Amino acid sequence: MQSFQQEKLQESNIHTVFLKAYELVDENKIEKIKDIETPLLLVERVKDFKENTFWMKIRDIWVLIGKIPPLTLETDDIVFFKESGKWGLFKYLEEKDELIILKDAKGERTTKIPKEVLSTLELFGKVLRVQEKV
Repeated sequence: MQSFQQEKLQESNIHTVFLKAYELVDENKIEKIKDIETPLLLVERVKDFKENTFWMKIRDIWVLIGKIPPLTLETDDIVFFKESGKWGLFKYLEEKDELIILKDAKGERTTKIPKEVLSTLELFGKVLRVQEKV
């Protein structure tokens, strides 16, 4: 299936780039997988996109993530983040008193984390795109 999509991209003269890819194997384990060919149009606005964007396979969906920084957060952005040993998607609410306030995907829990923690996370980032196939 992936080779069919690659052929289709080549036939339509769409410029592509290979981005790093990871798979969330369980709630606390991430494995590096084969790089994914991605239309350049999806990431060209991200500074140093080869280093600052990556794909994450979470169950049956693919999520394109841009690292923070260089990207900046805005209210209601979805972020990929590890809390209490579990990776997940959270909604960014606001920054207050050097704390970042996030809400879980179900809208049930609010999490406050020190802003400096974000700079230590290698795979923390802003969700740019979600799709079923790559």
